[in-house]
Amino acid sequence: MGKVFRGFLPTSHTKNLKKTHNSLILLDLIMKPKSRLYTLVKNWSKKPSSVVKEAGNTKLYSSATQNLNEQVTNWARTQDLFFELALEAQTQLTEFVILNSLIDCQEEDVLRLFNDGIRASCYWHSYSKPTAIMIPMKYEWLINQDILKGLQNALLNCHLPIGLINVGLMNRPTADDKIKLQDSIIKLQRLGVLLHLMNFDGTTIDCELLNDHDFRYVYLAGALLRQAIPGSQCEEKLLTLMKIAKSYDCKVVAGPIKLIYEKLAAEKWGVDSYFGQHIMPAMTIHQVVKLGKSAKQQTAMRSHLNKKPS
Repeated sequence: MGKVFRGFLPTSHTKNLKKTHNSLILLDLIMKPKSRLYTLVKNWSKKPSSVVKEAGNTKLYSSATQNLNEQVTNWARTQDLFFELALEAQTQLTEFVILNSLIDCQEEDVLRLFNDGIRASCYWHSYSKPTAIMIPMKYEWLINQDILKGLQNALLNCHLPIGLINVGLMNRPTADDKIKLQDSIIKLQRLGVLLHLMNFDGTTIDCELLNDHDFRYVYLAGALLRQAIPGSQCEEKLLTLMKIAKSYDCKVVAGPIKLIYEKLAAEKWGVDSYFGQHIMPAMTIHQVVKLGKSAKQQTAMRSHLNKKPS
């Protein structure tokens, strides 16, 4: 009749049965108690359940059994935080935000504010608006082993993509602390932290730091832009600093920008980004979420923030 039978089933059905049988044997082998996949599935099933919190909470991932009072305390504390936006000079879009609370804080408050900054980044990420945050740090804090361990634990448990947490070095180490700082920086970089070199002045220690570590941004003072009159020594110094930064593939950030002249000078000299009260007023954690991506939306937000209450 033109049909070939093997037993009581067509050849195609026989092949499918063999494939199914082989798959079941393979599945049985890999799911044995000693197999690697079995161990991974077993460990995953034992993990504590995680939930995405409501908009009012600033922590993206939180154990379902977390103390409610702790959640409320964390949420209330972040309401007092203000963030300064660094905008790209050409597009006027947000490059990153700066948590300035650490600039003048005491050493005992460093870990608390660092964790607040991470919670803020988790909050933005939960709204599908991942925004990089730069957290300024003094070198004395980074070489403190207790603080460093706290930073490492916070970074390991934040569940954020690499590049969203940035650390800015505000001051420079002494000769005795230079090696300690290098070790701390390497440990942070291994956890995906991006580095910013603040208060860049082109000194020997500045160039050594740029040579030893992968800094992504260097910061020039807004006052230097204001004093960079054509033909002056400040102009020559500004051009030299920008040349050094570019030789290390670093982006140049200017700020804080306080005057319109400083903003125009930054754009004239080709600064990559700038920040300051004149660029964008400080914003709360919720205002950063509402901020649109387009330059027009950011201009509208700036006008709204600059309005004085009647």
